[in-house]
Amino acid sequence: MRHISALLAQELSRWPGVSMRRMFGLHAFYRGAVVFAMLPDKRALESAKAIACKLPHGVKSKLSAKWKLFELEDDRDIDRALFTLDKAYRKAAGPAPKE
Repeated sequence: MRHISALLAQELSRWPGVSMRRMFGLHAFYRGAVVFAMLPDKRALESAKAIACKLPHGVKSKLSAKWKLFELEDDRDIDRALFTLDKAYRKAAGPAPKE
């Protein structure tokens, strides 16, 4: 999982407006001032094979009212994880501007 987490962190760091901070043994990824993802570093989440993504407003999960765990079995799950992280990243931008 450490290898997968490092690959995901490397990719997220390339996205526009993304910064990373260490938090409670995890890597927290922000879009501007909004955290949208947590990847394991020194410690794991509830599952040793999971990352956490922020959910859209109003959706609840077991981890907390705002976060969803995404389980990765191996490197083949990286594409699915990036798809999920991208959704959380887009939500972190806030609502789309009205035309």
